[in-house]
Amino acid sequence: MKMKSLYEEYKKEFMASDTMYCCYCLEPQGEKYHCCQENHFVPFADLYEEDQQYIIESELGEAFGEQA
Repeated sequence: MKMKSLYEEYKKEFMASDTMYCCYCLEPQGEKYHCCQENHFVPFADLYEEDQQYIIESELGEAFGEQA
């Protein structure tokens, strides 16, 4: 049986999440109504692949005390 990588596990969790992200700076929406002087937020699944990768690598970096 092949084990999934930590990256793949994170991606699966992010895809299932209902968290919305700013299309411009990739910050989670949280309680904000606007970000980057816009109000354009999308779910993780709708972001470009490279943006998804950036978010996951940033989270992994924070989890392991590194900067992404």
